[in-house]
Amino acid sequence: MFGYVKAFKPYMRMFEYEAYRGVYCSVCKGLSEKYGFMTRLTLSYDSAFLGLWELSMTDTQIKTCKKRCPLHPIRKTVCLCTDKGLELTCSASVMLTYHKLSDDLSDKGFGKKLAAAALLPFFSKARKKARSLYPDMDKKLAAAMREQRRIEKERCASIDRAAHPTGAMMSAVFSPLGSSKEQKALLSRFGYLLGRFVYFCDALDDLEDDMNSGSYNPLCVMFYNGCDKKTAVKKAEKYCADSVKLTLGELAEVYTGLQPVKHKDIIDNVIYLGLKDSFAGITGKDRQNDK
Repeated sequence: MFGYVKAFKPYMRMFEYEAYRGVYCSVCKGLSEKYGFMTRLTLSYDSAFLGLWELSMTDTQIKTCKKRCPLHPIRKTVCLCTDKGLELTCSASVMLTYHKLSDDLSDKGFGKKLAAAALLPFFSKARKKARSLYPDMDKKLAAAMREQRRIEKERCASIDRAAHPTGAMMSAVFSPLGSSKEQKALLSRFGYLLGRFVYFCDALDDLEDDMNSGSYNPLCVMFYNGCDKKTAVKKAEKYCADSVKLTLGELAEVYTGLQPVKHKDIIDNVIYLGLKDSFAGITGKDRQNDK
């Protein structure tokens, strides 16, 4: 998870923010209870957004309760009391992290390799448990990661092609939330577009660091070729802005075909305001929402 999929807090009502935080804390609690304390390291607002979707696609009654948090032990935090309500979210977070750590171990720098080697045993065990619940999802995630590594090794010069595996991963994560064939198809496309958006954000966010280090980034291959860094960044920002605008436009269109049962106002906030705000922060505009 990357942290680009989050709500625009200034436009949230207090009860919406409390519910949003409640889902975030519930994912954290669920990860610890289902897969062990270390898996809480996967927590992000991306996970909370997936949790919102998982809860919104059912009519299960949800109650709130207060529990203690290891980071805030004195004051209890609001959580959503659910039975299996966040099983998919927690399982997907664990599997995504496992595959990301495996990728870091194979071809990243020494620091990331060391961190991946230390964390991988914990997530390997958790991933086996998650895979037993969602074998098809894990199979698709593994295939997408293999494709991502192949694209990186050949230093693909197309960000659209390089973004495809991330889109495929998010498609595999969202599609099981549907209860009908039509719903699954819409959620699959929704997830794909969201993954594409995330990849564009991450590539643009890392662009200057990757230009300095020589790490693979499709935007470097496309634009940092015989020109200065400032010009390359401007060209990359323009290209990404146009592509992201089209991606978010289609994402919003697909979203209108879905009917969340709960938390629609919060999901609306993320889709129509939060995603745009995240991208605006990357392109150097004044960030109105903390990253």
